[in-house]
Amino acid sequence: RQKVVVVHGLGGIGKTQLAVEFAREHQDHFSAVFWIDGSSEASLKHSFVDIVQRLPRGELTADGVQMISQTVVEANVAVRECEQWLSISSNSHWLLIIDNVNCDYSDRDESLAYNVKDYFPNADHGSILITTRLASLQRIG
Repeated sequence: RQKVVVVHGLGGIGKTQLAVEFAREHQDHFSAVFWIDGSSEASLKHSFVDIVQRLPRGELTADGVQMISQTVVEANVAVRECEQWLSISSNSHWLLIIDNVNCDYSDRDESLAYNVKDYFPNADHGSILITTRLASLQRIG
């Protein structure tokens, strides 16, 4: 079963530091730990581009292997490759930390807002930790 934990609170109270300490203290319990900048959808996608370049090439699709050999990596392909890799049934003990998801996607006037759940791997395993100022995100954790 996929576990999702949301740490929320006022800015500057140490949510990110708590996530760092959790990852450091429990790193031996996870096969992989990935840090994602969730401050905007663009930064989130850029984080996935960085991650896909560190994944084992033998576990990527042919499109993924071809993509990472190119100079410019397509962000949407990187997101898809990461989600597929995280969904592999034998790869079940990963931790995905999505830091600073602070814009409510239900607010149509917020240009940096996006639905963070759209980027959850379609898997029944793994762990996701989200840091946010938004109490409304508690419902997904």
